[in-house]
Amino acid sequence: MLPPAPKDVGRLSNVFSSALASIGVTATNSLRLPQVNHSLVILIDGLGYENLKSAQGYARFLNSSLTESIRCEFPSTTATSLTGLATGTRVAEHGVLGYSVYDRSKGLAINLLNGWANQSEAREYKRIPSLSEAVPSALVRVIGPAVYQDSGFTELTMAGADYLGEDDISERLARARKIATGKSLTYLYIPELDQLAHRFGVESQNWLNELEAIDGLIAKFALDLPAGFGVLVTADHGVIDVPSSGQVMLDDFEWYQSAVEYTAGDPRCNFVYLRAEASLDALREHLHKNFGTDAFICTVAELKASGWADWTSAAARPMAPDLLIIWQSKMVGYDRRFAKPSHLKMIGQHGAISDTETRIPLIRLGSY
Repeated sequence: MLPPAPKDVGRLSNVFSSALASIGVTATNSLRLPQVNHSLVILIDGLGYENLKSAQGYARFLNSSLTESIRCEFPSTTATSLTGLATGTRVAEHGVLGYSVYDRSKGLAINLLNGWANQSEAREYKRIPSLSEAVPSALVRVIGPAVYQDSGFTELTMAGADYLGEDDISERLARARKIATGKSLTYLYIPELDQLAHRFGVESQNWLNELEAIDGLIAKFALDLPAGFGVLVTADHGVIDVPSSGQVMLDDFEWYQSAVEYTAGDPRCNFVYLRAEASLDALREHLHKNFGTDAFICTVAELKASGWADWTSAAARPMAPDLLIIWQSKMVGYDRRFAKPSHLKMIGQHGAISDTETRIPLIRLGSY
């Protein structure tokens, strides 16, 4: 049985709206931030609360400033979390269920993070305006890698904001200081740590060295912040390392192949879409028999009842799967009929409901 969700699940969606409220824009200030002249939200992709705490020797400044945690949405994956951050809503309203979904009506898989052909395609999918669209364009700025500037996902999440491309993290921080004029909000995105986690794992020296470098840059940045400059540092999810021995190849099972039309989502949280003639009860029985001690097998209704997410809304329902396989411990599931071969090489994983994946830091610096 799926355990009940912690009461703070989804609180990442309060961060950007609270930052807007702190500069005097009409928004819900759930974090009760004080009024400031300029707000900077730094999001470090993949830096979970437990990941940060376990690497104290490599992130002395961030750990010394860490006093609280919040939680991302379910599933604990970038597309869902960042859309919640950008819209100030949960998935029932924004409809971005996860990394990938399957449109039964078209027989089409959709990668909701980086599978957009162009910004127009992302606009067509969009269920709710971003917070950045509700304010004057000069008020919200985004600083991130140049490659994301004209991406569909940027259109989905930060439309209307002034995007400033900087490929070096130190240059992103320098730019954030330069543009902090007047009442404004800057969102600074750091994806590099998550990229290393997927490739090498969060216990690797590669990941630890990058965390140490980021920690040093933010420590230097925070040294002499001017009055009225508030900074929030947070993340979109945490990461758990999964060895190759923890990989389950779902397509190895004939009963799975014959019943399932498509498998989407993340390796830690499989979205299972059944064929029209397949029996949900029969498939669920097979899944419980084979993986019942290693994963939670649940329906969308059970997901809602447990408090993790509401996928029964008009925004979410069309893309919702029939079943979810939410893996426990250090395990993942792949359906090689649809998974990219490169994904099978990933060590760092996320998407499930463990504390490591869902609990994220909230660090207040400067005038916050």
